[in-house]
Amino acid sequence: MNIIASIYIRNNKTVRVKSGDLRTLKVYDDSPIDLLKKFEDVGVKEVYLVDLGSAKFLEKNNFILLEILSQFSKLKINYSGGLRTMEQIGGAFVAGANKVTLGTLPVYDKHQFINCLMTWGNKKIVLAADTINSCLKINGWKQKTKINVFDHIAYFQSKGLLNIKVTDVTRDGTLKGPPLGMYKKIIKKFPNLNLTVGGGIRNLNDIYKLKELGIQNAIFGQAFYEGNISFDDVKNYIKN
Repeated sequence: MNIIASIYIRNNKTVRVKSGDLRTLKVYDDSPIDLLKKFEDVGVKEVYLVDLGSAKFLEKNNFILLEILSQFSKLKINYSGGLRTMEQIGGAFVAGANKVTLGTLPVYDKHQFINCLMTWGNKKIVLAADTINSCLKINGWKQKTKINVFDHIAYFQSKGLLNIKVTDVTRDGTLKGPPLGMYKKIIKKFPNLNLTVGGGIRNLNDIYKLKELGIQNAIFGQAFYEGNISFDDVKNYIKN
């Protein structure tokens, strides 16, 4: 199983929030560039870069920082946050993103999302299925919908979707443990999709549990930033 480091950014700084709640916003000392280099040094191959400013505050996408990060490192960058138009998505790729993750656009404009799959290819486009009680949450997790996550994924799989990222919003940044039961259902229903999961990982043991389930990719964040997973842990996991 591939492990992906998450870096949340706002105002060119590294930040974190719990379950999308801005009242829990925390700024970290390490810059995004410093973290990227350190992750690369221990063998990480991909980072999940969340532009919190554009996702939550409707600020302009920070493509300047994205471009600097992409030039500074050989790591693949999956960029997410506030991408709601074809122009913005194209801008992310021009700035150096290897993939983009979209959650709100597929809900508001299915045809546009399908157009993204055809324009950039299904290996470059990731559907974000961020959920509470199996229903989607969108707009920077500020808006809950009644859209069933399984129906949502099934629809786009029929249109050529390959990559999905599934997050239980109530677990994100909380260190409460990953929702293994939900992931089992996703794997059973969509065995041919490339699944990335994130949220709730407490330690390295949780990562091994996800691996045993047969998950292809897991995003780790809060456990690292709070000291439960170290650079040595990451390095040893990747080596073994």
